[in-house]
Amino acid sequence: MAKYHFTLPLLTIVLTAATPGFEDTSLLDRQVAGHLGAAIGDVGGALAPIDPKLKLKRCAEALDISETHRNAVLISCPQIGWRIFVPVRLGGKGGNAHNSGGGMAQEPLVQRNQPVTMVIRRANFSVSYSVIAQESGALGDYIPVRTDRKSKELIARVSGADEVELSH
Repeated sequence: MAKYHFTLPLLTIVLTAATPGFEDTSLLDRQVAGHLGAAIGDVGGALAPIDPKLKLKRCAEALDISETHRNAVLISCPQIGWRIFVPVRLGGKGGNAHNSGGGMAQEPLVQRNQPVTMVIRRANFSVSYSVIAQESGALGDYIPVRTDRKSKELIARVSGADEVELSH
């Protein structure tokens, strides 16, 4: 029995080292909430939780969290090279009223419950798809869209009149 005394701690260390290190998305959510000073879904907080299926390599140093010029927060790990944008729910009745630098609210280019074209752009091709906007939004706003009532909600950026784009 004494010869197995050191086996369990050694096995634990080996198994821990063998598992790949990924960032805990719930921890990222808490860091974003702390940075913004508002909970997920609240005005001024993240629009939705970060997808727990994301497998982001664990960052050896502290993550960079910064505001963007639009209604999103950028989380990045410069050492590894990954970055994600987390949409922020801004104030206003629609939940996403966007203020420009001059303090005047921009005119919404996409209206709630209206059909819009979602465009997915890549280097060599683009794909267009018809979706329904779940909120109104001005240029650069991140809004939820769906293909129908039962489909999963996607977050897309308003890129023009009746057009949104899915970021990669």
